Amino acid sequence: MQKKIWQWTGFNAMAPSDIGREEPRSGQVEIRILSIGICGTDLHIMSGHAGFGTPPLALGHELAGVVERVGEGVTGWQPGDRVCIDPLIGCGVCHECRSGNKHRCAEAGEIGLQFPGGWQEYLNVPAANLYRLPDNFSLEEATQAETLHCCLGGIDKLDIRLGQHAAVIGDGPTGLYYVQLLKAAGASMVTLIGMRDNRLALGRKLGADAAVNLRSEAPDAEDPLPAAETQHIVIDAAGNEASLKLGIELLRRGGRLLLFGLPGQPVQADIQAAVLKELTLLGSTNAPQVWPRVIEMIASGSVKVSPMITHHYSFDELDRAIEFARNEPDEAIKIIVNHE
Repeated sequence: MQKKIWQWTGFNAMAPSDIGREEPRSGQVEIRILSIGICGTDLHIMSGHAGFGTPPLALGHELAGVVERVGEGVTGWQPGDRVCIDPLIGCGVCHECRSGNKHRCAEAGEIGLQFPGGWQEYLNVPAANLYRLPDNFSLEEATQAETLHCCLGGIDKLDIRLGQHAAVIGDGPTGLYYVQLLKAAGASMVTLIGMRDNRLALGRKLGADAAVNLRSEAPDAEDPLPAAETQHIVIDAAGNEASLKLGIELLRRGGRLLLFGLPGQPVQADIQAAVLKELTLLGSTNAPQVWPRVIEMIASGSVKVSPMITHHYSFDELDRAIEFARNEPDEAIKIIVNHE
């Protein structure tokens, strides 16, 4: 049996091919991949800026589909079950894995980053990495559980109190999810800071109390930039030197800064200001323990995923989807690739 696969082959390059399907091994389930989210990380990997993986490699870590075949020793799953996939795989035996923190495992890797990902028709994954989908949301929406789980893990670290003020720097998909999660957690004033008017407008619809465009910010702007030292919480979802500098400036004394965006290279920071203001700086990546809550949040509608999905492509057009994401970053928010 053959399957079609797309592989990253070099600098901003990809190619299709047909390879043989493998039987799922013990503890594995074969998934027929039906929906794939295009992530900014995919683009960073292909350009060599992320430092993950080595070509040739099938990327793709925002995945949803249906169970096709079940390997030996797997119970609780049967063909046709609708699932989304946690791409993170730890060693399973170290202290971090055994304590529920497989994202801190020294040997951990991710499907679509270090391991072959979902840019293929069928993918074998550990049964423990599957989450069953309720009937009331689509496979396209389910692809976003991976991104949302990372954001929710960051929110859990922030100890948000009712009535606090928060700013999100970065108007990409994660910034838009953070706006919703901050409001759900009780922040009374949430400011979204970015550079794209269409995304800032969507941020307002999703709950942002103010939205600031740094490219056109002016004294008479509808939503001016918050004053320095006014925010209890800042989330840096942009991950660059300018966003880090702005975050430290905006935080009031004793504030908390969540570092979420990945700069891709070392950046300078005003550590003296962070020390004198007694800021708490928190890093956040994956959060394996929150996956069940993410499924509940999408199913209940407490976090809205569909407004983020702006473009659709077929699996045969995956190269076109990647090219569009790379060349039209202001137009595309979240691109979904579907198997027909």
